[in-house]
Amino acid sequence: MNKDIILKLLKEEMAPALGVTEPSTIALATARAVAETEGEINKVELILDPGIYKNTYSCGIPNTTEKGIEMAVLLGVVNGDYNLGLQVLQNITSKDVKKAKELKENIYIDIKVKEGYKDIYVNSKIYTEQSISLVTIKDRHDNISHLAVDGQVIFDKDEEQKESDLKRKNPFREIKIEEILKFINDIEFKDIKFTLDAVKMNKKLAQKGKVGPGMGLGAGLTNLVKDNEIADDIANYAQRLTAFAVDARMGGIPKPAMSFCGSGDHGIIATLPLTAVTERKKISKDKLAKSIILSYIITYYIKSKTGKLSAYCGCAIAAGSGACAGIAYLLGGNEEQIVGAINNMVGNITGMICDGGNYGCSLKAATAASTAVESALLAVNNYYLNANNGIVGKDLQETLDNMGQIAEPGMEQTNHVILDILKERE
Repeated sequence: MNKDIILKLLKEEMAPALGVTEPSTIALATARAVAETEGEINKVELILDPGIYKNTYSCGIPNTTEKGIEMAVLLGVVNGDYNLGLQVLQNITSKDVKKAKELKENIYIDIKVKEGYKDIYVNSKIYTEQSISLVTIKDRHDNISHLAVDGQVIFDKDEEQKESDLKRKNPFREIKIEEILKFINDIEFKDIKFTLDAVKMNKKLAQKGKVGPGMGLGAGLTNLVKDNEIADDIANYAQRLTAFAVDARMGGIPKPAMSFCGSGDHGIIATLPLTAVTERKKISKDKLAKSIILSYIITYYIKSKTGKLSAYCGCAIAAGSGACAGIAYLLGGNEEQIVGAINNMVGNITGMICDGGNYGCSLKAATAASTAVESALLAVNNYYLNANNGIVGKDLQETLDNMGQIAEPGMEQTNHVILDILKERE
């Protein structure tokens, strides 16, 4: 395993993201497009991949109490700063929300879904009295791949070829736990200290979640602990810390999460349950950083099989499995026990659906966090699913590959049904 290639890949997958990533992607596309226009806007045409549509449909938008696709478009138009990438809505104020609502009364917004598209895709076309601008985002949430004004192409990146090249060089496409653990145990803290930036950012977000934004799940769990209705154990602490951060994201709190694989919730779940265990067990920052590298590698590998947006909840299943592996490592698990911990997760919550970015993401994230801790604790005490139980394979790679097949083609029809349910409400 080449250290430089792996660390470069992981760093590229980390990025601060304000609010749910998908509405930020829509706002980024529209903000970039409107920057090239002149005159009053009269129409916006938007084409979205199914995942972007689903994850923006009912989620909160940062700095506002607003939700949904149209508001993401309008706020991007009114005061989105495309230079900020996925923090495009950082400067939105209540005045901007008022302007967006006024603008909505005077323009036509046409939203279509690019049915069957498997990766990230946003196509934003803005019409004014004087010009037409077109922006396309592909493959990554912040990757503006195409810009054209009045039919003239300003730039057009060959991102498909770049993505293809990256996949061929992907060091995780054939994965062996012994090689990963050797890599992690040998690496120096100075080379992976950057992972603690994610811990710092996600904990700041979690702090904001204590006041009960979004669903208020973290606050609710805290009250249940105070009332002695549930135990204040390590699994519950991981659950609360994770729920606080996701509540804040889904509730529109204007603080960024450190995203991973294009998702803030992935980044939260891949780090905060490990942080909780580290704090309760008083484990060193060095070992925490190593455990996050393991969590990231497992998460990245699963996402390479399932796609960035799928029918099942990648936050809980992919990042949750990564977190579980990292926790087992923190608890002193050996190779067999770490694989066993992942097997426990896979045999438990694989199949949890993604019904879009909404307040319910807190429930899924909290379930993933507590299940990750419990699965790891069981495994390091030698209670885990052995090979060939259900979708658990003969080794780690086969198990994770099976997870990929569950997502695609296994749950493709599920995704269509979820989209149909959402569209019926329009």
